[in-house]
Parts: sequence; C-alpha cells; structure tokens
Amino acid sequence: MSEYCFYIVGVGGTGSLLARDLPQLLISYRQHEMCLIDGDTVEKKNLTRQRFQPDDVGCNKAVAMAKKINSFYPIVCDAMDQYISDRELLAKIRKSEKIPVIIGCVDNDATRRLLEKTFQKLETAVYIDSANSAYSGNVFACAKHNGTCYGKTRGQVRQLGHKDRNPAEMSCEDRTGSGELQYFVTNAKMAVCVLEHCFSLIQAGDPVMTGVTKVDRFEEIHY
Repeated sequence: MSEYCFYIVGVGGTGSLLARDLPQLLISYRQHEMCLIDGDTVEKKNLTRQRFQPDDVGCNKAVAMAKKINSFYPIVCDAMDQYISDRELLAKIRKSEKIPVIIGCVDNDATRRLLEKTFQKLETAVYIDSANSAYSGNVFACAKHNGTCYGKTRGQVRQLGHKDRNPAEMSCEDRTGSGELQYFVTNAKMAVCVLEHCFSLIQAGDPVMTGVTKVDRFEEIHY
C-alpha cells in the first residue's frame, strides 16, 4: 500500500474544515501523515467561518490546527507557519519518503502557480486544487506517476492571474459584511469534495479520481 503525506496549503475556510476531518480518515492508516501550511494568524472574524476557537485568536493557523490534531489523534501532523516559496515546499516534500499529496485551499492564483510549479517538478505526486465563490466552486485533481501526468491542473485549463495577492485585499469575512456573501456551507461542501478524493487515495488499489468536480448549490458533478 502506498504511503502519503497530505500537504494542506491554506488553513482557512476550506482548509481548516478539511484539516479537521482528514485525521478521521487517517486514524486507521497511521502510515500516512499530514502537514499544514499557512502564514496567516487567526483573527476573531475567522471564528464564524473557519474551524478555530476563541483561544486560537492571535496564533498561527497552521500551528493552532496541528496542535489540535496531534492532541486528539495518533497520527503525525506537522506545521509550517509561513507563506512558502516553491523551493521551500519542494525541499520540505523531498525530505519525506512518502508520496506527496499537495492540496491547495487558497484564494489567489499567485499561490496556485507556486503549487503547480512544485507539482511539475515532482516525478510522483498528487495535486488537488479547490476554489470557490459564494455559492459554487470546483476541484481539480491530477496525478503524476514516474513522470507521467494524468489529468490537468487548473493552470492548464485556464490562464492563472499574474497579479500577486495584495495583503490589503478584503478577506471573505470582510466581503460578507459588504454584500458579497461567502457561505460557510460552501466551504464545507468543498472540504467534503476534497475529502472524497483523499479517501479514494488511501483505499488500496483505488487511484485518485482525476478531472474536475463542479460543486453548485444542491449539486455536485465530476467530469
């Protein structure tokens, strides 16, 4: 059976929900590991939509979530409390002998380009990228085995933006207050969709479902 390390990049709306639930899949397969990556700090406004508690306010998101996971589950969950470069992520991945499963739960194309660049440099890996708006979203899943790629990344289907994210841009919680609704339920649906892909991976002989999963209100389609 293959051994995986799940690198969740972005521990926010979707990422924190995924990180909360993934350990329950891994608890029976302790050969797998997790690594949470995020340079952001938990703020009070995050508590309504992200899986954090008041005691986490002021703490790094990846570190706060990893501490919970390591306290409650007998699995290995590492944390990187920084916004990483592709070189740093690649160096982290290459220190492990496990097959990397890179999971993007970010809200900007600058980081997606970084993750795709990392994936392209690996011989064997899985890349799952989640993106959503207020009511809908999609998940791109692709895999590489000995240099052969199956499925396409988001950047191979559409042009990713080249503008780096401005730290002054409004967060999803801020946009909610200004009329651009970002529902907690949409992030939950996206997290479950990614969780399904992870579940298919850890089942012996069941490969990742490459392609695109489109998530809308009351509807989910994979093609």
